[in-house]
Amino acid sequence: MHSTEPVNLGWVYRPDHSGGDLARAPEHAGKRVHAVGKAVVDDSGRVEVVLADGERVRAYRHEVVPG
Repeated sequence: MHSTEPVNLGWVYRPDHSGGDLARAPEHAGKRVHAVGKAVVDDSGRVEVVLADGERVRAYRHEVVPG
């Protein structure tokens, strides 16, 4: 593949609602991610994620996806 168009490589937050927890930050779904913490912040394995607008959420690593 050869392209002269710029490519935007970034990450977005996509909360996983498959476990039935529909209250987990739905207003932040699809927002761009600024940073992801390295350390686990709770017993369920979530890490702190800073969104591009400055909001902070706790998320599983699989909820931060290319986008």
